[in-house]
Amino acid sequence: MNLWSLKNKSVLIVDDYDKMRLLIRQMIMPLGPGKVTMARNGKEAIDLLEKYPFDIVLCDYKLGNGKDGQQILEEARYRNLLSPASIFFIITTENTSKMVMGAIDYLPDDYISKPFTQSQIQTRLEKAFRRKAKLEEIAETIVARNYFKALGLCDQKLREEAKGLSEIQKIKGDLLCKIGRLEEAERYYINLLEGRNIPWIRLALGKVYFQKKDYPEAEVQFQSLVNENPAYVHALDGLADTLEIQGELERSQRILERAIDLSPKSPVRQRKLGAVALQNGDYETAEEAYGNAILTGHNSCFGSLADLTGLTKSLIHQGKVQAALESIEKIRRNFKNNPDVHLYTTLSKSILHRETDNPVECGKSLGIVFKLLNNCAGALHPEVALEIAQTCLVLGNHELLDKIVKQLINNHSENEKLLDQVRALYEKAGKLAEANEIIENTRKKIIKINNEGVKLVQDDKLEQSINFFIQAAKGMPNNATINFNAAYSMIRQMKRTHEKGKYFSLCHRFMEQGHKVDPDNQKYYQLLKLTEDLNNETA
Repeated sequence: MNLWSLKNKSVLIVDDYDKMRLLIRQMIMPLGPGKVTMARNGKEAIDLLEKYPFDIVLCDYKLGNGKDGQQILEEARYRNLLSPASIFFIITTENTSKMVMGAIDYLPDDYISKPFTQSQIQTRLEKAFRRKAKLEEIAETIVARNYFKALGLCDQKLREEAKGLSEIQKIKGDLLCKIGRLEEAERYYINLLEGRNIPWIRLALGKVYFQKKDYPEAEVQFQSLVNENPAYVHALDGLADTLEIQGELERSQRILERAIDLSPKSPVRQRKLGAVALQNGDYETAEEAYGNAILTGHNSCFGSLADLTGLTKSLIHQGKVQAALESIEKIRRNFKNNPDVHLYTTLSKSILHRETDNPVECGKSLGIVFKLLNNCAGALHPEVALEIAQTCLVLGNHELLDKIVKQLINNHSENEKLLDQVRALYEKAGKLAEANEIIENTRKKIIKINNEGVKLVQDDKLEQSINFFIQAAKGMPNNATINFNAAYSMIRQMKRTHEKGKYFSLCHRFMEQGHKVDPDNQKYYQLLKLTEDLNNETA
C-alpha cells in the first residue's frame, strides 16, 4: 500500500494537447490530489498562477506559439508566483542536457522525458515532495514575508536535520542577504566552506562581496570558480558584472560571450553583452547580441523593446542604415500586439535620423515620441530617456528635453552615475551650467515635497501623509525615498489601528519598488523589520 499521497495538494497541468493533459491527470489521480487544474498554453498557465497557489506544476516544454515551459517557470519564479516549497516539473522530448544548458538560470525541480509511465511520474513526484517537505513551514513564513522568523526556522531545521541540508542552507544565506545582514552572510558562508570546496557557497560568497561593493574580492571568488569550472554560467555572470563595474569592459565582454555560448536563451545576458560591446566599439557583436535579446525576449518576462534602440545604434555605426530601417519595421510587425511597440520603433527611427543628419525626419519622429510617452505601459528606462534627451539637444526641442530630464532626475536624484551622464550630454552641447542648475533645482523640489509628507507623519496625520506620498509616487514612481516614506506612513497607520488589511500589500509594493530603484538603501531593511514586527503583533 502506498502511504504517500497528494491529499490536499493542488496540481496545475500545462500542455497544448488535450489528450496529453488528460493522460497526465489520469496518471496522478490515484494519488488523490485535492484539486487538478489544466491549462493549454503559457498565457493560461500564468493567469492561473496569478490567481491560485499551486503545490505542483507539470508543464510541457513545447507549447506552440507563445511562452514555452521554461519561460513559464522563469516568470513564475521571477514574480514569486510559486512558493519555495512548490514543485515544478518540465515534461519534454528534447535532449535534456542540451535544454539544461540552454536554460540554466531558472532550473525546474525535475525534467521528465516523454514517454513516461504512471509509475515513473509518481515516483519522481514522491521523491521531490519528500525532499521539499522540510521546507514547507519555512516557505509559508517567507510567503507571509516574515523573513526574520523564517531565518529562525532555518536555524532550527539545521540543528534538527542530519542530512539533506543544502536547500535550507541556501535559503538561510538568501534570507541574510534579503534582510541586509551582509556581514553575517559573509561569516556564514565562510564557516560553511571551512575545510570544504562547495561551488554554490563560493558563488554566494562572491555575490555577498559584490553587494558589499568589495569588487576585488568578488572578482577573486568568481574568477577562481571559473578557473575550476569554465562552464559555471552563474560564476561567469558574476565575473562579467564585477569586471564591468570596475571598468574592465573588454574582459567583461569576453566573459559574457563565454556565458552566452553556454546559455544563450537569456535576454538579460544578451542585453548585457550588447551594451558592453557597444561601449567597446564592437558593433558586430552588439548587433548580434541585441538581436538575440529581442528574439529570446519575445515571450519572456525579461524581454524589452528598448533593446531595439541598441540594435539600431549598432547597425548605424556599421553604416547599415537600410538594415536598421528593416529591423525597425520587422519589430513593428512582429510585436504589433505589444503596447510599447509604437513608442520604441518611433524612438529608434528618431535615433537613426539623428545619427544620419536628417533633422526634419528626426523632428517628426520625436514629436510622435512626445505624444506616446504618456501612454507608455511601463516606466521609461533611464538609458532610453537619455537617448531622447540627446535627440532633444541636437534638435533644440527644449519642451520635451525639460520634461524628460526633470522626470529622470525626479526618479533618480541620488544616482550620481546617471546624473553624470546627464551632465555629459549637456556639456557636449556646451550647456553644462544649465544641467547643474536643473539638477539642483529639481533636487530642492524633491526635498520640499518629501519634507511636507514627513511633517504630516510627525503631526500624526497618517491618512493624509499616506495619500500625499501615494500621489507623489505617481509623479515620481522610481524615487526610492518617496516609495519608502509611503511605506513607512502605512506601517505607522497599521500599527495604530491594529489592522493590516487595507495597506499591508500596498506597503510591500512601495517597499519593493524603492528597493528595486536603490538596492543599497538601508531604509528597506528597517522597513522589513517593522513589517515583520507588525505581523507578529497583529497575528
